[in-house]
Amino acid sequence: METEKQPDQFERVIRKGSYLFHIHTDWTDGKSSLADYCVAAKEIGFQSIIILEHVRRKCTYDFLAFNQMVEEQKTANAMEILVGAEAKILPDGTLDISELILSNIQVLGIAEHSFKGDAYSLFRALTRAFQSYHRAEFATVWVHPGLKLLQKEYDSFKFFQDAIQIALDNNVYIEVNLYHRLPPKQFLSLIPIPKLVVGLDAHSIYDIKLFGEMALDLQS
Repeated sequence: METEKQPDQFERVIRKGSYLFHIHTDWTDGKSSLADYCVAAKEIGFQSIIILEHVRRKCTYDFLAFNQMVEEQKTANAMEILVGAEAKILPDGTLDISELILSNIQVLGIAEHSFKGDAYSLFRALTRAFQSYHRAEFATVWVHPGLKLLQKEYDSFKFFQDAIQIALDNNVYIEVNLYHRLPPKQFLSLIPIPKLVVGLDAHSIYDIKLFGEMALDLQS
């Protein structure tokens, strides 16, 4: 069963606010189940959950079975849940994700943190990735932006600023990642509020309890 595609669904959810964005479950490196996240989310006041589960081109788990589990939890908890994937960017600007998974998500998170190469190479790879999904049927988000790029020494701030503009030009949302405190505050003024998405990068319900109230405040 393919995930239902509604191009405006992600936009509607984040505009409404009270959304829990960027969680990892016990299907990958998270420590909590989606059922546990649903309970914790409701207790804190979230109305929607947007999963960004880790993936690879050769996934270590059955992503279609994962999707089926999400559907079951949506029904069991009467909770709006969007299925997303966090994919690592590769040196050529492609992502470590399969076409099967791309056809079964509503949100794609582009992640730079495992990139091997210099600042210019990463900037070029990000540019290609942002442009590649400009007309995709799912929303695209640059997650924990700058986590790798801002660690580079040569012109990293200039490349980061340019990457923000290229992301915006290609309708890519940019995450305000509460766990990693990214992007740095001096760059926030470059990003229109409608293109900012508040994310927790949660790996357990403990992270929800730690950052949940802050996320809700920023979304209001």
